[in-house]
Amino acid sequence: MWQAIQGIAFLGVISGARPPSLACRPSPPQGGRLFASWPSLIFKVGKAGPAPKLPISPLEGEMPGRAEGGASHRLLSRAFFAALALAIASPLSVRADPLPAGFVRLAEIDPTIRQDIRYAGVENFLHRKADGYDAPVCILTAQAAKALSSVQKAMTAKGLTLVVFDCYRPARAVADMGRWTREGGRPDPQWYPTAERGDLIAKGYIGEFSSHSRGSTVDLAIAEPGNKSAVHPACGAPDGDTLDFGTGFDCFDPKSETASALIDAEATANRKTLLIAMRAAGFRNYAREWWHFTLAKSLSQNSASISRLTPIEAPWGCHHPDRF
Repeated sequence: MWQAIQGIAFLGVISGARPPSLACRPSPPQGGRLFASWPSLIFKVGKAGPAPKLPISPLEGEMPGRAEGGASHRLLSRAFFAALALAIASPLSVRADPLPAGFVRLAEIDPTIRQDIRYAGVENFLHRKADGYDAPVCILTAQAAKALSSVQKAMTAKGLTLVVFDCYRPARAVADMGRWTREGGRPDPQWYPTAERGDLIAKGYIGEFSSHSRGSTVDLAIAEPGNKSAVHPACGAPDGDTLDFGTGFDCFDPKSETASALIDAEATANRKTLLIAMRAAGFRNYAREWWHFTLAKSLSQNSASISRLTPIEAPWGCHHPDRF
């Protein structure tokens, strides 16, 4: 028994008792569906009856009512459950896969940029998690992350913030999206209202190869921090909690073209604000998607070998958006 207590106490010590990392914390607007606190693993304590009598005592051979070292069973029981509670409350961390040279997690460069990584959840055109998105984390080249941070500083000066929806995209996710597209299907009013699923590659909305896999492409928008957006676009992500851009992220429709004349003046002005800020930091826009930008002078010209997006630390109970 004493060895068991020592083992559990040691588990609590090595776990570090640290809070969940940024990568595992829910990013708005998907936050709020996560537990407000770590759920207890002890239920109905007040209704628990006496422990069943075991055929063989776990302390058989020892003096009844006494434990090793002379402690009473009651004190030993209290110590045991205290150590168990410590172990449960202390997250056991797992170190994420190392990144290739030149790549960073955006939160390490600028934690003020809001991350709402859509392909790590179900609220995207796939209606499920994309292969390789094991955590809602933004990974970019260090060069792109620093350039994006400079845009964030400009936004902050205006009382605004950037919101990123996708950054580095694993090659396995690109292949997953390609397979999904080739399966075909009818238009989806929420995501591709005027196109057949099988035509999305030909129309330029989904790529057989993606610049996202080079680590210097980012999908993003602008939001007002602390203010709940009343914008709920009919096409694309309906709950991005951003300024009005005429459509939501990943609306595969002509209205999403950056210079589209099919949107109102406010949305046009917001797209212009984003475009000017991103250009000033060296990014160029993909004309068919107002949210899609690539660092023009990226040092990374080849796809990186990051097979999966993993959190910096994955504590017990770390939830991802597709699970709640």
